[in-house]
Amino acid sequence: MLKQLLLSLMLLGFAGVSAASVFEVTLDPAPYSRKLAREQAVDVLLARLAGSAAEASWVRDEIRENGARYREDEQTGGGYRVRFERGELLPLLESAGLKAWTGPRPSLLVWQVNGQRALDTMTTGWRRAGSDFAVPILWPLWDLQEHLQVNKDALLQNGALTEASRRYGAELWLAVQQRGGQLDWRLFSRDGEPPLAQGQAGDPAGVLAAVNDYWVTHQGVQRAPAPVNQAPAEALQAGAHAPGEYILVVTGLRHFADTVRLQQRLAALDGVSGVQLLDSAGDEVRLKLMLSGPAGAVQGLLAGAGLSALGEHRYRLAEAPR
Repeated sequence: MLKQLLLSLMLLGFAGVSAASVFEVTLDPAPYSRKLAREQAVDVLLARLAGSAAEASWVRDEIRENGARYREDEQTGGGYRVRFERGELLPLLESAGLKAWTGPRPSLLVWQVNGQRALDTMTTGWRRAGSDFAVPILWPLWDLQEHLQVNKDALLQNGALTEASRRYGAELWLAVQQRGGQLDWRLFSRDGEPPLAQGQAGDPAGVLAAVNDYWVTHQGVQRAPAPVNQAPAEALQAGAHAPGEYILVVTGLRHFADTVRLQQRLAALDGVSGVQLLDSAGDEVRLKLMLSGPAGAVQGLLAGAGLSALGEHRYRLAEAPR
């Protein structure tokens, strides 16, 4: 009863963590550079929502390059805090084929031993990892009863921590055994003895990243694909452009992801210093390229972005950008 009361108090202390939106990221300490802080926050958010599957995804570059679109609010001072725009992010993840786990994170009771020594205090590494993945990390008392009851050599075995964890009223617990510079871990639930997941990592962040991957796989939602864009009732027109600009209309953009990836490809072309989306309708977009070189040279490179010419300033996406 005392331990369940303690756990309740610990959960109350972590209420801010569990209640805070998973779309809110806090870095403390934060990089001195605002640009680096923003980039790091994007990495934390994607790892939290989509797990390791997001590491190689193009969505990272999209959010970094067009951050104002995806940030709802940000604050500096005593670290860096940013709240991302859910309504903009979820369609982006969907278009990339990524599962997103947006639900509240369950609390996790962590039992760690280093050889025969029980780690009876939560480390900074665990606190930071818990913050990054929005997981309330709970720590046992490791009182005399637990030192006598728990076999530290067999911490990872099925059932080794079941009774001790249930006295805290815990739903989930993590058994962690440090061997050299590695952490061997297993995730258990009160509903069954076999571990839900297991692995090895170099630090607490690596452990929670793997646990988060398990949850994303089992709890994440991959939304139904959006309908394919159709040709608009009235085709877009490029219109006039000023010196140092090149305006074009591109058709054949079947999905939102096609537009994002096309803009990334165009921005990477030699002679292009920026890309601005001016208008969109159905499967067509009107784009303005800001030029740092001759317009004729840039036009000759558009095929490398997957575009085939249909007429003056009008192109079709011949290959869906990847």
